[in-house]
Amino acid sequence: MLEFLRPIIDFATWLYIGLGLLGLFFLRIMWLARKDRTRSIFTLERENASVRLTRAFAGFMIVLAGILGVYYLSVVTPAIVPPPPDTPTPTPILALPPTPTPPPLLPTPTQTPTVLPTPTLVNALGGFETESSTPEPVQPAPPPVSSNGQAPSCANSAARITQPGNNAQVAGMVQIMGSAAIDNFQYYKFEFRDPSTGEWIFISRFDNMVPSGVLGPWNSDTLTPGEYDFRLVVVDNTGNFPEPCVIRVRVQ
Repeated sequence: MLEFLRPIIDFATWLYIGLGLLGLFFLRIMWLARKDRTRSIFTLERENASVRLTRAFAGFMIVLAGILGVYYLSVVTPAIVPPPPDTPTPTPILALPPTPTPPPLLPTPTQTPTVLPTPTLVNALGGFETESSTPEPVQPAPPPVSSNGQAPSCANSAARITQPGNNAQVAGMVQIMGSAAIDNFQYYKFEFRDPSTGEWIFISRFDNMVPSGVLGPWNSDTLTPGEYDFRLVVVDNTGNFPEPCVIRVRVQ
């Protein structure tokens, strides 16, 4: 009944490697969460970082318990589970197949050539007219309907969103494009407004300056379908920020 413990001995090394990599993953999440909690200036961001830190610590404890469990079972299993008995391998008996006997050769029949009549060429080119078909014009395919919306109107060109635009239809993973390069730059973040409370909810933060290009991804599948206000906030090293660039999107 304890034979199911035998694979733990066989795969103990791979289990240690897998659990070790998973433990390093949780340690990295704990380090990043602690860093975000220290550098955050808003209460909501600090609370989110604390939640991530707690979850990562719990996951690391579970991984540590798994490593100790594998070690304990790898030490105890050889003492309580005997090794499987050697099963004798049967020796196959080789039987030579019978030698096939070739069939007797039959005489090859002689073919009699058939004389065909000589065809007579008839000039029939003069009695036919060649009809030329006129190709039908190809109708161009209609252009695809764009769902990027109207170009946003942001006051500060160093803190603006270029795509998606106002009233754009978005779904799934959306690439936010624009600029985040104010003086004394520290970081920028994405936020959306909760329609029920009117409060701005933190989405993600980025620490690298972007003069022009891709600002970062946003997974719109985390929201229920509807219209939302989305904004870009660029913060300097004093904690201040210019007027955020706000757009309105329609999540499908």
